[in-house]
Amino acid sequence: MPRMRPLSMTSFAAAIEPAASPRLAAAALLVHIVAGTTPWLARVDAPLATLLSLAAIAGLVLTVCRLPGRHCSLSALDLDAGGDCHARLLQSGDWICAKLGAGSRAYPSLAIVDIQVGGRRYGWVLPRAALPPGEFRRLKARIRLTC
Repeated sequence: MPRMRPLSMTSFAAAIEPAASPRLAAAALLVHIVAGTTPWLARVDAPLATLLSLAAIAGLVLTVCRLPGRHCSLSALDLDAGGDCHARLLQSGDWICAKLGAGSRAYPSLAIVDIQVGGRRYGWVLPRAALPPGEFRRLKARIRLTC
């Protein structure tokens, strides 16, 4: 039986500073508009339709906070070769020890990054176009190995 090489995190180090993605923001806005108007189109009672529409608006705010850009609290992420993770928050600008959370997921053209810094959670929804191709592949590999 051939001997397998042990997995290491050395080839999956990445420095991530994603670019804003206007297409993803537009898609998120469209989805939330549809979610907000659907109860009215389905002729749901007014109090319940109002509640569901408000939930869709609140969901839009939470979604926009996860999209990369000037409005997001998380500005950069550094995944080093040793398996450590450091995050830079927008308000402080300092690098802080962080942990890649279990909510992170990697899909063929999308990565959902969940970061835990202290007692708070931050994250990104990153399309393939937000990062250089090599960084995106390393991020996906790192997510698949650790989460």
